[in-house]
Amino acid sequence: MNVSRAVLTMLRDYGVTDVFGLPGETTLPFYREWESFEGVAYHMCRDERNGVFMADGYARATGKVGVCEGPSVGATHMAPGVTEAYKGCVPLIVMTSDVPLCYERRNMLTSFDQTALFAGITKESLTAHAPCEVPHLLRRAFRLAATGRPGPVHLRLPSDVLEGDVDDGEVWSQPRFGNFPSIPFRPGDDDIAAAAERLLAAERPLVICGQGALHSGAWQEVRALAEALGVPVGTTISGKGIFPETHPLSLGVIGARGGRCWSNAFVTEADVILFVGSSTDSAGTAGWTLPPRRTKQTLIQIDAGEGELGNNYDALPLYGDAALTLEALVARLPGGQAPERGAWLRAVAEGRRRQEERLEAHLEKSCDIDALAVIRALERQAPRGTFFAVDPGLSAVYSAAFLRLKEPGRRMAYNFAMGALGYAIPAAIGARFGVDASRPVVALVGDGSFGFAAGELETAARLGAKVLFVVFDNRTFGWIRGTEFALRKEPLKASFGRFTDFRPVDYVKVAEGFGIEAFRVERREEIDGVFARCLKAQGPCLVALPVEVQDRFLPPVPGWAECASALGMESLY
Repeated sequence: MNVSRAVLTMLRDYGVTDVFGLPGETTLPFYREWESFEGVAYHMCRDERNGVFMADGYARATGKVGVCEGPSVGATHMAPGVTEAYKGCVPLIVMTSDVPLCYERRNMLTSFDQTALFAGITKESLTAHAPCEVPHLLRRAFRLAATGRPGPVHLRLPSDVLEGDVDDGEVWSQPRFGNFPSIPFRPGDDDIAAAAERLLAAERPLVICGQGALHSGAWQEVRALAEALGVPVGTTISGKGIFPETHPLSLGVIGARGGRCWSNAFVTEADVILFVGSSTDSAGTAGWTLPPRRTKQTLIQIDAGEGELGNNYDALPLYGDAALTLEALVARLPGGQAPERGAWLRAVAEGRRRQEERLEAHLEKSCDIDALAVIRALERQAPRGTFFAVDPGLSAVYSAAFLRLKEPGRRMAYNFAMGALGYAIPAAIGARFGVDASRPVVALVGDGSFGFAAGELETAARLGAKVLFVVFDNRTFGWIRGTEFALRKEPLKASFGRFTDFRPVDYVKVAEGFGIEAFRVERREEIDGVFARCLKAQGPCLVALPVEVQDRFLPPVPGWAECASALGMESLY
């Protein structure tokens, strides 16, 4: 069998239905076979980095290994997306074609050491030196990507290898590794018993869920543990969606990106904290202050990555899959009524009530469009099951803090492992091909990020991807302005704008030029109607909304809230 056909056959056997990529001369042997091959759709993008982000969004939305490909000349463009997936534990198969390796040291056009590029940002970088190696390497790539701490694996396929032949008997797959976690495991009984004992003895217990809980699909197990113990549940920004945020035990998001004063306070006041699939990174812990590194609180940590257990805190390590470990924990608890935690849970309810009163007061005193009004309109209009892909910055913090998800599941994609701009547009397109057609997909796009990925609007239009792109337009790299303002604690001079500001952009005309229906909303009372119309559309739509620059109304970030208070500014933190 031809190697290119063998790769496609194996992808199909792994359950791969969609691949995202961009053409190049070194990949032409692959495309010749693909042209007549059915069962694996090819989605051409306009930039190799965005092809990786599309596969990333697809994987986060589905629980399946994402697949992307690019030519040798575009391999360097893929690095930002691959780095995000590596740091964010997103399993991808990243295929790159190449010139024949015999020309690698002869200065052939597009040739460079791909292995050196990808070795530090993947679980492994694999190179096929001969056709007979390809099936074995592809099987290895899927096993590595989907087991343990998931992540991307690079497979380098020279063009002469793609044109070669391989024995049909070698073309077989291991389909269980097409999904993740592929081989879940749990800690031993002694560790489970120790964790259960500590949780039962706690007076003020707290559960904090990260993205690993979502990867595990552990939303039922998280809820079962929370209700069995009567314990509040918070999530990191990357874990948002694991627990319904309208549940009485929900604290919503905690930490530096999406946490609020009232929810973060519970991290400080808890006596026992159970981390579930959280890497305890700087964003989720507000720079390791929630909790502090030398805390006297009792900490327990569930994680399937051995490198994360006890990495930042001295916690009881529960090495295993989140869902299986939580299931074992619940089974270890005595049956009957949850322990008495009345005062602790009343504090949760009171904190939530006061927060909502503050938000309603803010919305009532102004009729202008702001990020909170946009997020609450989306909450009203977007039906259950809507999937959101979100850029870093304003759109991320406001959606994390104030978009209340009513049901659990894989609902949100944030790229807060690295936080590079330009994520939401391609990730939403990728997710669109992974979620059921009845579920809307919404991209929350910063105008700074828009400039990184605007070309993919053509991809959305060409592929008929039903995505609502919501653009937050404040004409600047606002997060940089907000950070500098919080550091200086005084208004920025006009001269600072040369580092951050852009000229006005007509996003409606840009979108329409790509064949996308688009709207600009200038009044708050129009937002709901436009969102409702776009969510019912049969193709992609774009809505641009003017919002305030971050240094004029600081987003709800812990350190920034202190600055706002010192200067007498309002803060929603």
